[in-house]
Parts: sequence; structure tokens; C-alpha cells
Amino acid sequence: MAPPPFVFGEGTSEIFTITQIAVVIIALFLMAISIIAYRNSNLKKIIYAVIAFGLFAFQHVLNYTDAQIADILPDDVRYTIFSIITLAIMGLFFLAVIKK
Repeated sequence: MAPPPFVFGEGTSEIFTITQIAVVIIALFLMAISIIAYRNSNLKKIIYAVIAFGLFAFQHVLNYTDAQIADILPDDVRYTIFSIITLAIMGLFFLAVIKK
């Protein structure tokens, strides 16, 4: 299990864990709010935001699992997957903004 690439000293592992869990909780909360907004307004473009928040939560669950629990992916594969997911998230938010 490789430590996160930004380990600088004591206490950073706890900070990493707390921030990863906080990001997942906030992403799932925003996803839930987006689902409620979709149900209330029935705007199809909100679906893009729902998927983007879900991908964001998945990305950080995978990152936390790989870095803290079990080393399931080599770092180069993990970084590639994260880059692809980040591009997909940006594309989905872009579509949510410009879609009519």
C-alpha cells in the first residue's frame, strides 16, 4: 500500500482520511439534492449533475480504498483512471450548463 503522494510528515494520513471521507459525504449530499431538484423541476440537464456528483464520490471512494485500505491498483493506473473520471465530470458539468 503506497501512501498518498503528498505525505510530508506526521498527521497527514489522518488529514487525508478526513478529507476523503468529507469529500464523499458532500458529493453524495449534493447528488441527493440534485436528485430532489430533478424530481421537482423535471429539467433533464440536472441528470448530468447527478451523474457528475456520483462519479466524484466514486472517484474519492476508490482513492481512499486504494491508499488507505488495500492497494488494489498500481499508481499509474489509478492516476489514469482519476484523470479520465475528472474529464468526464468536467464534461458532464459543461453539458449541464449549456444543455437546453
